Amino acid sequence: MLITEVLEPGSKWQTLTESSDKNLHLEHLEDLILNDGYNGAMTALKYVNALRMMLNVGGEGQSKVTVKWDGAPAIFCGTDPVDGKFFVGTKAVFGKTENKAAKTSAEIDNWYPGEGLNKKLKIALSELSKLGIQGVLQGDMMFTADDIQTATISGEDVYTFTPNTITYSVPVDSDIGKRIKSANIGIVFHTTYTGETLADMKAEFGAKVGSLKQTSSVWFDDAYYKDVGGKATLTSQEDKVVSNGLGQAQVTLKKATPETFNKFLEDPALATWLKPFINKRITAGTSVGEPIQFVKEFIEYFKEKMEGEISKLKTGAEGPAAQKRLEKILATEKFVEDNLNTILIVMAVYKQVIQLKLKLLKKLERIEQSVGTFLKTDDGYKVTNPEGFVAFGMEGGAVKLNKENKITLDVSDAENNATQILTDHMTELHDVSSVLLEKETITGNEMIDIIKNGITITQPSALEDNVKQKKSRRASNNQ
Repeated sequence: MLITEVLEPGSKWQTLTESSDKNLHLEHLEDLILNDGYNGAMTALKYVNALRMMLNVGGEGQSKVTVKWDGAPAIFCGTDPVDGKFFVGTKAVFGKTENKAAKTSAEIDNWYPGEGLNKKLKIALSELSKLGIQGVLQGDMMFTADDIQTATISGEDVYTFTPNTITYSVPVDSDIGKRIKSANIGIVFHTTYTGETLADMKAEFGAKVGSLKQTSSVWFDDAYYKDVGGKATLTSQEDKVVSNGLGQAQVTLKKATPETFNKFLEDPALATWLKPFINKRITAGTSVGEPIQFVKEFIEYFKEKMEGEISKLKTGAEGPAAQKRLEKILATEKFVEDNLNTILIVMAVYKQVIQLKLKLLKKLERIEQSVGTFLKTDDGYKVTNPEGFVAFGMEGGAVKLNKENKITLDVSDAENNATQILTDHMTELHDVSSVLLEKETITGNEMIDIIKNGITITQPSALEDNVKQKKSRRASNNQ
């Protein structure tokens, strides 16, 4: 069932997740829960539902998606609203005491002296000024002319460029390949800024590039999700799975009131250390896993961190600073004990949101773009997915859709499913095991009989005779 009471297509919902008005940091979808408790969980589910609608046949969602291009450096450019002059720069263009919006080559030399960045910003200043940008845009620089290489991938001649870790490729004889080859610079725009001064500008995710002037010396595009092959649409069955998952997540969420759910935000240790603990587990190749075990291991992690801080204190373990940290440990342990059920609900919802995200990512990653993505290895080029995706709502907020924990969660889920199957059929398992211990081998029909009816496939005397015959044969073989 859908959570229609909170996910109505026409409902207004706040999605602002930025730490500032500038597009300098994005949170993961599931981390909205850790940041904003119950409201964060509701927003995360609304994102999931909006993305489900977007990926539906003929559906329209409130969320749009941009593809994260692995470009570098991040370029900020456009018209300074104060003097109307074109500028380029890094995020330093928004400085409140000194904005480093470079409008001349001399200013680039002054503010950005590094050889690589300096050269690329000068090319950007010269070339991007031709686009007639009204306002301010942020984009990822994909290449300059000397970054373009040629290669053969899967028997096809392609142009390649590797701005960071991912190698992008386009066929040499394609229209886009010809445009890229003739360009002096390539950039993908993904964020728009508005405001009366650079220092006061606010970010809006997405960039409309249709009105920009075309020039052969600049290849540019927006970052909006474009599935040119039409392979990333949810089937009716896939849509049902996601819808049911949303319903299950809401059932879990409603096991606590908003006030109760938000209790975990009241403990400073939980609020401070949960996210780094989760990141540590992901890095180590583990997942959120079962909530009870997760909470137990978090407490151990937190104690270890506090004890590490205590060991570094000059005043020693008996000093006042150490005592404060010991008090923190005891206070957090008691808080977790007193609010265990609530914390388990929080982590259960957290995991459900991740699982829903991964289902949607599986479809998003089937996107067919006009520019291929590869990882260059010692053995050649390996096909890879885009760096990730950004989902943004109608209020200007955005979240990251990455799959850092995909493998570990899949493994965890498989383990949980296997455990559940064994638990549900433990009686049948013991029956089969008992017969195998006596008889050593059984037929398929005998196994079916055991599962359906228990240990009734043979009389004891017959079973004993069978065992004696097998032992006799083994003895003969050994001789």
